[in-house]
Amino acid sequence: MKKRTILIVIVLLTLLQSCYFGAGLVEKRLTDNFSLFANSSMDEMSIWYYPIGNKSSLIVGETVFAVGYNDDFIIAKSHPKGNRDMTAYHIISIVSCKVDPKESVGLTLNQFESRRTQLSVPKGLDFTIIYDELQ
Repeated sequence: MKKRTILIVIVLLTLLQSCYFGAGLVEKRLTDNFSLFANSSMDEMSIWYYPIGNKSSLIVGETVFAVGYNDDFIIAKSHPKGNRDMTAYHIISIVSCKVDPKESVGLTLNQFESRRTQLSVPKGLDFTIIYDELQ
């Protein structure tokens, strides 16, 4: 009986460990302390900046569904949570964001392409992480 009780407790702790230890559904490190993160729902997918210490800054809010990155830039597509009819595009300069981390303002496709040219974002940088279920 005692072994069975211990086994049940171990199984329950294993099943509930994400609640106890803060693991999210998606925790993908992109580059230089930037991460793609969704805690309890895929619709919460967002990009965060985690500098040294306990601070964090939201860079692209919910719902991010496509991301590409290199050592200099992160590009992303998002739509407002629950509204997949609108798509916003984002370009995050990693160096600039480290100096002044603030939430990215969504761009239209035309604005995105123009800003991409202005910032000399390489043409080869494309969306390589895509969550089809969120598009």
